[in-house]
Amino acid sequence: MRRGALLACLLAVLSGCAVLRGAISPPPPAESGLPPAEQPTPPASAPPVPVVRPAAPPPAPPLTPQMSAEEERRLREEVEGKIGETGHRLVRLVQQLEGREMKPEERETFLTAQRFLEQARKALAAREYQRAANLAAKARALSDDLAKTTK
Repeated sequence: MRRGALLACLLAVLSGCAVLRGAISPPPPAESGLPPAEQPTPPASAPPVPVVRPAAPPPAPPLTPQMSAEEERRLREEVEGKIGETGHRLVRLVQQLEGREMKPEERETFLTAQRFLEQARKALAAREYQRAANLAAKARALSDDLAKTTK
């Protein structure tokens, strides 16, 4: 049954295309009454011109706010502190859980927090301080949740 319906749809589409082509194709050339040798020849077409597309521009660097060297140093130290504190917190949690196997959801939370910390370190290296701080805060929130569930 399904095969028949598919075949019917295919035939309808194919026959519809043929009817459509016939409806929009140009009419045959009219007889000019001139012998074939005297009929005008169509102009020779020029060879196709290759289209040259410009290369895509390189991606724009991330937007970073303009700040003084002192402000940048302060932000960097603040974010480094958050990342370090959260990393130490995760290490302490693992030490507390030593000898006990984590539940799958606890393990997933732990691994996600570690990924956020790694991304925060990369953002810090790229001088994306706000992004690094946000990622460190997410890792901290996950470590807090993990600490509550493992007690």
